Amino acid sequence: QNRDELKSDAAVISDTGMIARGTPTPSYGLGGVTALEIKVTGPKMDLHSGVFGGAVANPITALAQLLATLHDRQGRVAIAGFYDRVKPLEDWEREAWRKLPVDGDKLILEETGAPELFGEAGYNSMERIWARPTAEINGIGGGYQGKGTKTVIASHAMAKLTFRLVPEQEGDEILKLAKEHLRQNLPKGVTMEITTGHSGPWYLTDPHSKLGEAAQRALRKAFDRDVALIREGGSIPIVSQFRGILGIETLLMGLALPDCRAHSPNENFPLENFDGGIRLNKAILQELAR
Repeated sequence: QNRDELKSDAAVISDTGMIARGTPTPSYGLGGVTALEIKVTGPKMDLHSGVFGGAVANPITALAQLLATLHDRQGRVAIAGFYDRVKPLEDWEREAWRKLPVDGDKLILEETGAPELFGEAGYNSMERIWARPTAEINGIGGGYQGKGTKTVIASHAMAKLTFRLVPEQEGDEILKLAKEHLRQNLPKGVTMEITTGHSGPWYLTDPHSKLGEAAQRALRKAFDRDVALIREGGSIPIVSQFRGILGIETLLMGLALPDCRAHSPNENFPLENFDGGIRLNKAILQELAR
């Protein structure tokens, strides 16, 4: 109802990241997301494992078995039809990402502290994060969580899942496929409840459009370096609403660094990028006015 009042040439958001300190980084794509929660139930109450163990199914064991069916041993999502709509990477994208001023695989290992890289075969770390869909288990719980041991068979167990989406996947379709997969693979002796959660679509724009070129010029002016064109795996659902409702594209010009620890303890933002953001806001207004 406020479309006319919000009429504009473009939206500008800096809730994305830089590929490296001081490297201006326009993001021309974002992942989508959709979520669900699973509750697996067995007995009506927690049971003594010495009295009932072996006679009834353990919901925690059943949940673990069920979640293990979501991926193959190489990390590829095993849900039937999950990849059917995925738009392949363009050749120019793979070439541009190979020329980025960082070693993506090394960066991921340094920032995460993981013992080794892991993921879908045929893609490097940046390609997996920016252009391939995922199924993630974000939380899991059940049974006794206190100190020491309590010999129980839990009444129920739960897990929280999200699916990161890429062009041209549809969130509702992915949820439907995921629910069907979970129901088909549910172990015997338990029941399951599935509750859907939040969702948001993917976003992809043309970095070589008139607006995209204006963003690149502004970033070069603000940071006095060549830009690094990337996509990102994270989601900002409102940008699709800007496009659908207001008919405008969004310029994603990141200022967060790879070590910002987003969604983790000690999340941070460098003071130098506050100054850079001021220069960038001035520059993008000048470029859009040309």
